[in-house]
Amino acid sequence: MIFLVDLAVVMVSCLALGLASKYLRQAAIPAYIIAGIILGKSGFDLISSGASYDFIHWLGKVGVILLMFCIGYEFSFKGIKEPGRLFAGCTDFGVNFAAGFALGLLIDLSLLEAFILASAVYISSSAIVISSLIENKRLIYPEAETIVWLMVFEDIILAILLVVLTSVMSGSLTLIPVCLATTLLLIIFILTLIRRLSNHISPLFERDDEIPILLIFALIFGFSALAYLIGVSLHCHIPEAIIAFFLGSALSGIKTSRKLFETTISFKHLFLTIFFFSFGMLFRFQFVTLSSVYFILALLALLTIAIAGKFVSGALIGKRLHGSLETGLRVGAYTTPRGEFSIVLLGVVIGPVAGNYELLVSLVVAYVIILSIVGSGFARHGDKIGMAIEGVIKKLIRSFL
Repeated sequence: MIFLVDLAVVMVSCLALGLASKYLRQAAIPAYIIAGIILGKSGFDLISSGASYDFIHWLGKVGVILLMFCIGYEFSFKGIKEPGRLFAGCTDFGVNFAAGFALGLLIDLSLLEAFILASAVYISSSAIVISSLIENKRLIYPEAETIVWLMVFEDIILAILLVVLTSVMSGSLTLIPVCLATTLLLIIFILTLIRRLSNHISPLFERDDEIPILLIFALIFGFSALAYLIGVSLHCHIPEAIIAFFLGSALSGIKTSRKLFETTISFKHLFLTIFFFSFGMLFRFQFVTLSSVYFILALLALLTIAIAGKFVSGALIGKRLHGSLETGLRVGAYTTPRGEFSIVLLGVVIGPVAGNYELLVSLVVAYVIILSIVGSGFARHGDKIGMAIEGVIKKLIRSFL
């Protein structure tokens, strides 16, 4: 029964801070992480036992798998071929990843840590970005399609980064080709199997009993378990989240699964909330380090390059695709928020060994909390910010001329 008390603590604290964030019109993700920090090992340590910590962390991992499944279900590879989209995605990745990697080396992180930091810097928060477009009624504007595509492209890159980084973290560099090849073969197997069995699976999704929801979760956890077992046998790591992503993509071709997918989203929201809580709960943040001058300067530099990078890449994309600097700056403003994917990447790749990466984890957590709030403001006032920055640029050009 002790688990019930601990889960009650988790749910009540997340509910309270989640409601507060909604009332303040801010992203809820930082609230859940902060709840975990306050109640977990870095704070009051209110979770009663190590077994409870492990159980809550396990529930959080379910949230990541369901998140990637939902992303895969809504993902479409067709947009890649459309003119300019590949340029937009590569520009967004190149500018922001390079800036994050350079900063990582500058603040004396290892090559691996700098790579992880660059990945976290690059990836925007799809949830905040898309919500901002809807709330501000910007979906009818030309740059909205570009912004949505950038979020889709980031999903592709996230999948690749997770495979590469988890392979590196799990052992020798020589295992990376084996892990990549095995992951690719498993993905092909899943896509082929679902396609061949679609006529048999489709009627099961139309039933009005518990069978459809049991089927979808059996597929998600069954293939995730298969990925884990194959990885163990080959002494490499196949990210279960990536398998869930491509399973979702495969099932999206079955029209009868759409209604059930909407039910799955509710489970995703619940377990993903637990994931963010568990992320803050498990890691021991050294607050002495957080208050040091070195950390503060590194965080300020990280925030600066993260914001500037999105505006630079947005400006380049806007000029190329829309012929407008102001439109590009709006793209930059809308893609500034960071959130769930930076934390997911950190949690999946580093996991329980986060204590060995104190500076990196502390930087990314603080960075996500700040930019999820500040970035939401940027997105909310993207038009005004774009016009203001364009005006400043024009004045500078005139002054030099």
